[in-house]
Amino acid sequence: MEKKTERAQATVLTGRVTSVDAKAGTLAVKVKEREINLTTDSKSTKAALEKLKVGDTAKVFEKDGKVIAASPVKAESKTKAAK
Repeated sequence: MEKKTERAQATVLTGRVTSVDAKAGTLAVKVKEREINLTTDSKSTKAALEKLKVGDTAKVFEKDGKVIAASPVKAESKTKAAK
């Protein structure tokens, strides 16, 4: 017997947020030269979208055009104290 496992893997995107509407559950992220439009119906994911704003760099986990998780990516601090 052969089992079919055709589950699509989640894709991780890191790019600049070009538009976000947490209430509507929509997010657009520019990755390289492409803008990717995503949606969500999940209350927890909409709450995560509220933390994003246009111009932020964000890490987005998506599957089949749906946002699974999203979070802002903080710029690395280069101001480490020299001892």
